[in-house]
Amino acid sequence: MTILSLLLAAVAFGLLGLATDAHHRRRFGCLPDPAQHGVLRYGGWLALVASVLPAILARAWIFGPILWAGAVMAGAGIAFLALNFLPPRVRAGGADSGRRRP
Repeated sequence: MTILSLLLAAVAFGLLGLATDAHHRRRFGCLPDPAQHGVLRYGGWLALVASVLPAILARAWIFGPILWAGAVMAGAGIAFLALNFLPPRVRAGGADSGRRRP
């Protein structure tokens, strides 16, 4: 249950990050349309709220909120590192196919 809470928090911050124009453009090469923007934000907040339940079930009401706060911080760190330091998707045959020109 602890890992589930951490995964939900990481997914939540990943979705919230992809809802921003800069991260979405870096990952997918285009801006999100308004419908996508809303779905990503709603999904992010939903996953963040859903991450509370596994933490409470894992450690009860005494240490569950503490576990959840730690999972939220770790999830934010994982999403930050993934969005900023993983290489962007390379499109096959696209302009940035990864080859350097002499």
